[in-house]
Amino acid sequence: MMPIYFAHATSFCSSVWLPIVGSLEGFECITWDFAGHGSGPKLELPARWSRFGEQVLEETRPGGVGVGHSMGACALVMAQLADPARFRFLVLIEPIIFPGPHQRLEHPLSEVAAKRKKTFESREVALENFRSRPAFSGWQPDALAAYVSCGLVGEGPVELACDPQVEADIYRASNDHPTWEHLDEVEIPVLILSGGESDTIAPDFARAQADRFPSAGVETVPDAGHFLPMEKPDLVADRIRRIVDAVGVESGNPQTER
Repeated sequence: MMPIYFAHATSFCSSVWLPIVGSLEGFECITWDFAGHGSGPKLELPARWSRFGEQVLEETRPGGVGVGHSMGACALVMAQLADPARFRFLVLIEPIIFPGPHQRLEHPLSEVAAKRKKTFESREVALENFRSRPAFSGWQPDALAAYVSCGLVGEGPVELACDPQVEADIYRASNDHPTWEHLDEVEIPVLILSGGESDTIAPDFARAQADRFPSAGVETVPDAGHFLPMEKPDLVADRIRRIVDAVGVESGNPQTER
């Protein structure tokens, strides 16, 4: 069976994919926590986004479909550039891949992240705190619950698994890599999904990203923002299912004869 690999965004963790994975019954779905996130390994600072691409290679095997959100989408592309046989199709959701200049910079999100509340009395308190914040307002309840399950560590007082200082440094390094200039080397098909209300990847820029790839399509999802996978998990699952079935037909994979 063709595996589907899911790469999460900065500050989150593998469990945020559970609402999507739960809709893909019968498929082999594989998730992991990136370094500095969830139960992943320690991330050495200063952060290098190439480390996330390296971890994709550690967590996957050649021949599957890659699905990535934000930083995770960029990491999948980095892995594909390092090993052109790694994936057969990429679904990139709001990919953080930009043109130069490529350097570490103080990012607006770095300042926000560095001031983020790190400790909560309990997971229940954290959940209520997140529910009250605009960034989480469009999330499906089960996606937010999944984030609380893996995005916090400890019992009694709990802490963010992705330390705010680590998160801030990841943002500073977000364009300190030349991935944009190598997108024309990704020869497999790509689908870019962007939120119509996103404040991160505007629809026009998503099309500009797609133009850099030899074979890429774009879908702009209305009434969704940068957190599209958590806001519209059923839609994302539907697109993945169609892609995996189509790739399986092309390769004669028997899993499509369900």
